[in-house]
Amino acid sequence: MAAVPASLRVPSAFRAGPRTPASLRRFAVRVKAGANRVAEDSVAKSTPASIAKSNILTVTAPEAPKEAALEPESNGPLNNLFTSPLLRTPLSGGVENASGHLDLPNPAISSRNLLEQALFGDLCTKMSPMDHRRAGWPVASLVDFATDTEGTPIFSLSPMAMHTRNMKYDPRCSLVVEMPGWRGLASARVTVFGTVKRVPDELQSMARGLFKKKHCEENASYGTSEFPLYMLADIQDVYFVGGYGTIKWVNVKDYLSCRPDMICDRHFADPLNTLNKLNEVYRSKIPLLFSDCNRGKIISVDKMGMDIRVKAKDEHYVIQRVRFHGSANTFEEAKREIDFILKNGFKSTIPNAR
Repeated sequence: MAAVPASLRVPSAFRAGPRTPASLRRFAVRVKAGANRVAEDSVAKSTPASIAKSNILTVTAPEAPKEAALEPESNGPLNNLFTSPLLRTPLSGGVENASGHLDLPNPAISSRNLLEQALFGDLCTKMSPMDHRRAGWPVASLVDFATDTEGTPIFSLSPMAMHTRNMKYDPRCSLVVEMPGWRGLASARVTVFGTVKRVPDELQSMARGLFKKKHCEENASYGTSEFPLYMLADIQDVYFVGGYGTIKWVNVKDYLSCRPDMICDRHFADPLNTLNKLNEVYRSKIPLLFSDCNRGKIISVDKMGMDIRVKAKDEHYVIQRVRFHGSANTFEEAKREIDFILKNGFKSTIPNAR
């Protein structure tokens, strides 16, 4: 894509005015009402029916009929000697230390991988005075997007959409993207800050090809592929969060110059199709890896390993990082690595922190 002249960086700040006494009083009334409801719930525990309503998490539901056992003939998980806790725990030392211990790609590549795998993100703009409500306030809109070879997000936006009107008033925006299939604050996500501009007319066709390659009619929002194309140009910052304690401001030059892992790169294969095919093959075998797992699903993969969302026997969902013994650049190589883990166990050596 043709280079876009850098725009002036204007500090963005939303200064909320002080609360008025009336608003503080209304806030206090809501807090008091909530406290009263909590007190009423605690009193209502005297009957079995109220227990089920006020303390659902402690009620023991009747056990559902158990499916056929997935465990092998021997007792315990297949890789009992290699079983690790079902949690990607916070590591001290920040994202670089966590990346080294868990064999994660560096933050720049992780960010690129995430934008390749995700279909949607939250586009954050500033409300324009054209709307009679909340002018000057930040607002987020769910949008579908694609990326070019440098990781520049590309959008197909309706001229009538509120965020499109907002961008004409103030083009400074941010795009927040979360890894598909993850849940909660342990989810990997990235925020890209930049200026949204319309793709030049001579590049509209090329940009539309990239957008349609990622968003076929089955997974694109209705009609979005035919709207004018915009791009988040002049990227100023990239903020990556890999989970608890793994936070990093990514150097923009590193982000724009690196490439996503080949197994995540849509120029070679659709990473979501790769995930779907891996789950078709291995979803029933994942519980064999862990002693306290009912079921699991592969939710992301890179050349150095995969992330699995597992349901433990206490009904909690957690994310487990499983490192490959070698590297995987294609679906077949990922299969080879997973088969090796099922046969020989987890990678047991811990690399040095980076």
